[in-house]
Amino acid sequence: MPDTPPDRHGPLTLFLIGFLTFALLYTAQPLLPAFAADFGLHAADSALTMSVSTATLALTIFAFTMRPLRLDRRWLMGLALLAAVGFNALAALSASWAQLLMCRALLGLVLGAVPATAMAYVGDAVPRERLATTMGLYVAGTATGGMTGRIGIGFLAEAMGWRAGLLGLSALGLAVLGLLAWSLSGRPADAGAPRARAAGSAWPALLHPGRLPRLFLCGGLASGIFVAAYNYAGFRLMAPPFRLAAGEAGLIFGGYLAGVISSALSGGWVARWGRVRVLQGACAVTAAGVLLSLPDHLALFVPGLVLMTGGFFVMHAVCSGWVGQEAGALKAQASGLYLLVYYLGASVAGYAGGSLWVGGGWPLLCCGLLAGVAAFAALVRGLSRTPEGALRPQHQPTAGTGTKIRLPPR
Repeated sequence: MPDTPPDRHGPLTLFLIGFLTFALLYTAQPLLPAFAADFGLHAADSALTMSVSTATLALTIFAFTMRPLRLDRRWLMGLALLAAVGFNALAALSASWAQLLMCRALLGLVLGAVPATAMAYVGDAVPRERLATTMGLYVAGTATGGMTGRIGIGFLAEAMGWRAGLLGLSALGLAVLGLLAWSLSGRPADAGAPRARAAGSAWPALLHPGRLPRLFLCGGLASGIFVAAYNYAGFRLMAPPFRLAAGEAGLIFGGYLAGVISSALSGGWVARWGRVRVLQGACAVTAAGVLLSLPDHLALFVPGLVLMTGGFFVMHAVCSGWVGQEAGALKAQASGLYLLVYYLGASVAGYAGGSLWVGGGWPLLCCGLLAGVAAFAALVRGLSRTPEGALRPQHQPTAGTGTKIRLPPR
């Protein structure tokens, strides 16, 4: 039975959930230079604070997809966020690098319940014709949280140290949770994750050659490109020739406004030009941003990051919405598998990018980013040649064709 559609507080609830989730998850990103200085680390090692969080988050998403819990999804997300706020505060009190990594790993572990549940909730509650637009707006909310959390903690860390910055974010998180509790009060409980077929029996269908495996890989590549770029952008801005302070370097995350706008508009672009053309355009914009960021001029570097940000959020919004529509009755499992690959891509590329940064600075890192964009573009070309709707039920017609699609053999 589908979840109860969001009421008048529904958009606020989804916005707050996305806002706090990504503020907590990516709060370490502007602090990587501070971690490296305080604990005597290389850039790649400091990036482990990001990689361990996204890796454990991916594991939780996988577990939720394999065995969904029959709990009220809205309150499950709220409790997970409360635990994540607590682990973020404990990270601020860490006495060693190992303790800090452990707190960040536990933060990702509990936080994984949120995107795994939110994506399935949106997929179940929103009509198919509004899925692309709604997912674009949800992604826009996550971009807002990621941007404001990173900028705010950058200035707090510069003025009072990174520990005070993390504690300040936890205090903000408690205030946001209060608003979230108000938006949920008086609303009927939803049925939680339905007891669909065993998740294991769904994997052959989800991984059957077709569009879904390519979309999963697209998500992993897109997140890897984006996280690798922003992990080491702060190091570049605080090093010669820019020599910016931590708070000033944190302002680069204002480029997330481009992601807020582009992801919100992506649904309309898809309706006008189609998914493949929009994704091809996003590849071109991202590649242009990487090339523009190469010269040692701040007036070029910042617009380059803005273009990369806008291109990435279009990639993510279009691919995640496409997964939900393509998977049909298996949208919850497909969304979970998409997020698993998405965050594993962020973990691997976020750490591996440090080797490129240490070995050749920003130019070598950009070579890796462009290789990722080229691989994404190749996957998009494959998507344009693959039949649509491979997982839709036998009696559900593919939009615009009138043909009936059979489930792939198992």
